[in-house]
Amino acid sequence: MPPPDHGWRRTPRRSPLRLLWPTLAAVLALAFQLSGLLTPAELLVRDATLRHLPEQPVARVAAVLIDEAALRSVGPWPWDRTQLARLVAGVQAAGARGLAIDLLLPEARSGDGALAHALAGGPSVLAVGVDDTGHWLWPDPVLRGAELAHVSFDLDRDGVVRRFASTRQIDGRELPAFPVAAARLGDPGLPVPVGRALQPGLRARAVPVVSAATMLASEPVPALRGRIVFIGTSAAGLGDRVVTPVSPRGAPQPGVLVEALATEAILSKDLVQPAPPLLGALLVFGLAWLGTLLLAAPGRGLPVLAATLVLAPVPIAAISLRAFHLELAPLAAALSLALVGVAAAWERSRRTRRVVAGARHRIAELEGLQAALTEDRKLEMEAHRVVAHELKTPLTSVRGLAQLLAQFDLSAPERTRVAQMVVSETSRLAQMVDALLDLERLRLREYAKDAHPLDLSALCEARAAFLRAGTDRPLEVSLEPGLRVVGDPALLARVVENLVSNALKFSPEGAPVRIGLRAEGSQAVLEVEDRGPGIPEGERSQIFGRFARGSTQGLAPGLGLGLALVAEVVAWHRGTVMVEGGTFGGSCFRVRFPLAAAD
Repeated sequence: MPPPDHGWRRTPRRSPLRLLWPTLAAVLALAFQLSGLLTPAELLVRDATLRHLPEQPVARVAAVLIDEAALRSVGPWPWDRTQLARLVAGVQAAGARGLAIDLLLPEARSGDGALAHALAGGPSVLAVGVDDTGHWLWPDPVLRGAELAHVSFDLDRDGVVRRFASTRQIDGRELPAFPVAAARLGDPGLPVPVGRALQPGLRARAVPVVSAATMLASEPVPALRGRIVFIGTSAAGLGDRVVTPVSPRGAPQPGVLVEALATEAILSKDLVQPAPPLLGALLVFGLAWLGTLLLAAPGRGLPVLAATLVLAPVPIAAISLRAFHLELAPLAAALSLALVGVAAAWERSRRTRRVVAGARHRIAELEGLQAALTEDRKLEMEAHRVVAHELKTPLTSVRGLAQLLAQFDLSAPERTRVAQMVVSETSRLAQMVDALLDLERLRLREYAKDAHPLDLSALCEARAAFLRAGTDRPLEVSLEPGLRVVGDPALLARVVENLVSNALKFSPEGAPVRIGLRAEGSQAVLEVEDRGPGIPEGERSQIFGRFARGSTQGLAPGLGLGLALVAEVVAWHRGTVMVEGGTFGGSCFRVRFPLAAAD
């Protein structure tokens, strides 16, 4: 006797769905990261996390600043180079391990020899800037005995400095970044990464600062001993100022202090590495997988627990940044989980309500209808993959009406009305599929084989007579006789009928529609003009696309495929079609075909 079935056989059928949602969430997260759509918001989250990390003391760098006190003591900037030489000698005498001179000194001045002599007293780095023409701004040749490094900042779109290029090449000369060169003063074996973007963690924020006035007064400064000392400016109006993620109250800081903090980050291994996008996608996959397991398990509190997984990437990213210096993209992960979670919850709810007791015969009937619609949809997908979303509206309507029939005990009149609505929606879907099939069949036809010379004037006259008989609207027909083209008469008739039917649909009651045909050089020009609302100029180039409907076309029903068929038939006939404003304010469609060569 076989064991009782407790539902275990359903597991294999559910497992593909459980795999689908995590995979979709991972792909969506990967797309968000690679597209950069959420990068500005991700940077704000990263900055907030950095500001809340525990601060570390600065142990390897210090700064001697030319501030307002120094200007009052020595005089206005620029100073004589002998004063800078005294400053450098004083810093070296205080026991500095190395000097990083964050001052641009391109011009030759008196005292350069003394400054060069002072710089030779210990390891040092001189700043090289970039001038207005994009070339290196070198220090005076007398001073080039020191190590050279560039001091250009990399600003993000919000004006915040978060990273800097490890090296930069201009005029065939590559220089290391100023913080990298300064860090090598403290660790000469430190490698110089080439072409990388370095992101300091900036946990060390308070650089010990000494005024240049103190140093020039020969006062003892033990705080500089054993440190890499940066010499730069902080007085108002001197030097550059930038904002970093940890700038106090978002105020700009002197560039020399930002360079010093970056050097401290390099020496203390406090550099943030961006996580590979694939790692973020794997994290999302795991969280989404856990969420599907929780949603599938019984219990009312589990959906709430699964919903909290959406917020999980934010603390995970904070922990990763703090513990591993690895920068994840929490917003991309959270948004992907939220979107897919909503879709999964909706799908689960839909499947739960799908079958009700006592309505199996009606469900079977609706499933047959849905199967037929699915076959039509498969055919449409084979014909043109990118139009699947256009089928969503009628299918959604049919599904809703089918659920109405399945789940409610309707009266006979109500059931008849709903059935008629189903027939209307399926008819609309069938028209859409037929039009698309016509378009795809056209691509399979060979122009050289199926096109033959024909009398376009006679064809237009016959179609105009046919259309006039089917409407009480006036048609003004002006056809130049004897114009011959190479083509397919059935397809050309469709062009005339579609354009004229479109014009009649959008013209007010009693307004005439004009049909004209004339020769213009080596072309036959067919014109159909109406007196309707017209098409805005900005929409005229898109109106011939599949499913394209202008803003004024909402006044009349349609699938948005008629003009697409016209455009592709005309293109198959080696012609062109365009639309412009009509003489009386409507639209004028102008089609040009090459005239057939004379026999």
